[in-house]
Amino acid sequence: MPEVNKKKRGMFLNIMILTLVLGDIQIPYYLWINPDALNALYSNLPSWYPLYAVFGLILSIAIIIGVWRMKRWAAYVLALYFASKLPSEVFVFSPTQQMMVFATTVVGAGLWFWAIYRKWELFD
Repeated sequence: MPEVNKKKRGMFLNIMILTLVLGDIQIPYYLWINPDALNALYSNLPSWYPLYAVFGLILSIAIIIGVWRMKRWAAYVLALYFASKLPSEVFVFSPTQQMMVFATTVVGAGLWFWAIYRKWELFD
């Protein structure tokens, strides 16, 4: 009988996926349910920010599905997402806010890289 190669994401990659899902829940909340909270925190958001946030949500959903199914294209989309996030957010946030955004983006990218790198041979 042939041996079945079962893909196992592992606890750390599952936690990363769950974190992304929980983070994505806040996008519709802050855009449509409670936009005043977003404006209070970031008073200088440009008019195109909601479209940018929705596009990020769509990419994020694709990444969640792809990583859950262990697809390499999802890892590449995730890398492009992080690569585009830093330059685009320079135009959105003030310099004092940019340091925190930059730090969380770099830490998040590092954690995702490590989680995927550990299971890369299982991605197809």
